[in-house]
Formats: sequence, structure tokens, C-alpha cells
Amino acid sequence: MPRYCAAACCKNRGGQSATDRHKLSFYPFPLHDKERLEKWLRNMKRDSWTPSKHQLLCSDHFTPDSLDVRWGIRYLKHTAVPTIFASPGDEVMFCFFFFCSTKLTDY
Repeated sequence: MPRYCAAACCKNRGGQSATDRHKLSFYPFPLHDKERLEKWLRNMKRDSWTPSKHQLLCSDHFTPDSLDVRWGIRYLKHTAVPTIFASPGDEVMFCFFFFCSTKLTDY
């Protein structure tokens, strides 16, 4: 099953970044930790959205200190919260050029 990032207008998929081809990891939403899930969704600016167990976020949205590396494998810490997302202005321009489904009127 192909992996896609669930962040708005993030085009990362399948293990490589869409922009510079660096290696990516994908992480599931903390569906069983309601408090942490709310933080993830708030940072994504998708408070009223509910992710499924099949949706993932890519490693580009996490700071390096959110990850543990063991034996060359990146593991997401249990306390990690994604904080790296495009600002609304950047996202509108990115979406405009790459035909993202984000509405320009939302900003």
C-alpha cells in the first residue's frame, strides 16, 4: 500500500520527499491518545478532521528531537508532536502552483 502524507498540500509519498528526494519516514496518528491527537490536529490546522488508522504524517513535519534513531531506523518518540507546516501564505502559493484542493478563500 503506497504511503502518502496527510498534511494539507504536502506532496511527499512513498519514502522520498517530493521536493529534494531525501529519505522520509511515515508515522500514524496517535488515535488512542486523544490529548496528543488534538495537538497534532491543532498544529495541522485541521481541528474538526478525524484521521483514519490508514493516514500518516511524514517525517518532514517533525523536528529532529522528535525522533529516536536506533540501528539506522527512525522511530517517533511517544511524546512527539508535529510542528513544521507551511504558513497559510506559503500553502496558498504552493497549492496554487501544484493544484492542491485547499481553497484560496479559506485564508
